[in-house]
Amino acid sequence: LFGESKCKLFLNICHCINVPRPIEDYDEDKIAEIIDSDDPGRYRIPLSVGELECIRDNRNENCAKIDIIVNSTFYAERLEISEFFRQLLLLILTDALDAKHKIKIDLKKAVQLKNRRVMGDLSTQRIKKEPANKFIQETVEPAEEENLIFDNYLPRNCLLFLKRGKEFELLIKFPKENTPIEDPKRLCLKINDDRLVLILDRRRTIADVYFPFKINYDNPNVELFVDKDTLRVTAAVVW
Repeated sequence: LFGESKCKLFLNICHCINVPRPIEDYDEDKIAEIIDSDDPGRYRIPLSVGELECIRDNRNENCAKIDIIVNSTFYAERLEISEFFRQLLLLILTDALDAKHKIKIDLKKAVQLKNRRVMGDLSTQRIKKEPANKFIQETVEPAEEENLIFDNYLPRNCLLFLKRGKEFELLIKFPKENTPIEDPKRLCLKINDDRLVLILDRRRTIADVYFPFKINYDNPNVELFVDKDTLRVTAAVVW
């Protein structure tokens, strides 16, 4: 909630590998020590603040939303698993939103939505810095060393390729099991035009991915590579 009218504001916390990580990968105790020091501002979380947009909520009432982008690895290793880092991000966002949009938010009334991953449509943002490794890679042909792509940690054990702007390819690395996943019947794949969910043994979600574009999900090609503990999904992109 912000402003005298107490307008409802939704923050979509997104991630992108092109946004740099915090320079220092401190744990919670170290960051708490910095916050209590004379220079709490020396710990920074790089982020991109989108534009203020008007949308409608579930009650069909007008409200506002802003897309926030942080680094993908930081999101997966810190924000997804730590309430401390989620609250820290909100604290940092209070200054960022005030600086860019002159918006003051009431953190005491902040609520994390449980049944909605995104409010409204995500908007494009220009990110200046581009690290060597991308979460989304534009390629002409599949990389020759695709079996090495999971050496570096990526969110949800996935790597997404966009080939020639026409074909979507998603590689999903399975979690380590005592026995390899050899029977495709153990896997349940749910997919629509902008999201994929992979469930193991009807109870364990091992991938939940939103796509930054639309795909033709009627005829996807799915391949299981037992020797690599990997599932590959390809489909045509719809622009």
